[in-house]
Amino acid sequence: MAAPESDASKRQNYRLKIAYHGKPYHGWQRQPGKVTVQAELEAAAEALYGEPVAMAASGRTDTGVHALGQVVSFQAPAKHGPLTIRQALNAKLDATIRVLEARRAPGDFHARFSATGKTYCYRILNAAVEDPFRLDVRWFVPRPLDVSAMRRAARHLVGEHDFASFASNPGYARETTVRHVRWLRLARRGDEITLRVHADGFLYKMVRNLAGTLVKVGSGRLAPEELLAIRETRARRAAPPSAPAHGLFLESVQYEGTTPARRFDPAKAAAKRRRAKR
Repeated sequence: MAAPESDASKRQNYRLKIAYHGKPYHGWQRQPGKVTVQAELEAAAEALYGEPVAMAASGRTDTGVHALGQVVSFQAPAKHGPLTIRQALNAKLDATIRVLEARRAPGDFHARFSATGKTYCYRILNAAVEDPFRLDVRWFVPRPLDVSAMRRAARHLVGEHDFASFASNPGYARETTVRHVRWLRLARRGDEITLRVHADGFLYKMVRNLAGTLVKVGSGRLAPEELLAIRETRARRAAPPSAPAHGLFLESVQYEGTTPARRFDPAKAAAKRRRAKR
C-alpha cells in the first residue's frame, strides 16, 4: 500500500493581495533585462519554496503605475500557511512591494480569469505649486479645473459602450473594445481631485486616456458635450493625449460575491444635505 502523500508534496492554490509603488518598475509583467513587479515577486517566492513559482496577476499595470489592491494567484507546495507566506515574501521584497494578504484559494481560482470587475483611481494635484511629497503619485495640473464640467462630461462615459477612442492600442483587445463602465466618480478635497472608475474590464491605457480627456474638459479646452462625439468616433486620434502613468492606481479587483467599495463623495454628500434641508 502506497504511503499517504505528505502535506509538503501536495500543491495548493494561493491568492495574494499586493500593493506597490510603480516608479521603480517597468510595470507588472516580466521583461528581459528590466525590473518588474512580477519578476521581483516570483524571485521572492522561489527563495521561499526552493523552486520556480509562476505568478498570475489580475491584469498588467504599465511602467510607473501603482497598485493598492492588485490580486495575484499561484500554485505551490502546501508546506507554508498564509501568514508565513505573507511574512516571508515581505521579508525578501523591496519595501516598494508589500503583500497585504495571503490566503488559500480554490483550485479553479485565477487572478485574471476569475475577475468580474476592477476599480481604478486617478489622482490629480490641482494647485498653483507642486508638492514635492506627491511628485510620483499625483499628476500636477496647475491650471484651475472645473470639476462640475468634468462630471457632466463623465456622464457620456458610463454604461456599455465602445471605448476604442480611449484605447491607446485598440488592436490589443483581441475580441472587442466594448466595455461596461458601471460607475465613474470625480471628487475634490482641497487641492486634490480623484477620479474613480469601476468597469467589467479596461482597455490598454483606457483610464489614463479618460483622465486626460476629462482634465481637458475641466480646463475649458473641451466642452462636456463633445465627449459623446469623441466616444462615437471610435478612433484614438479623436481623444486628447493620455494622462501620465504616475497618477494611476489599481485600487481593487472584484470577484464573484464581492462589490467595489464606494468611497465618500463630497459632492454627493453636499447634494444630499441640500435635499434634506428642503
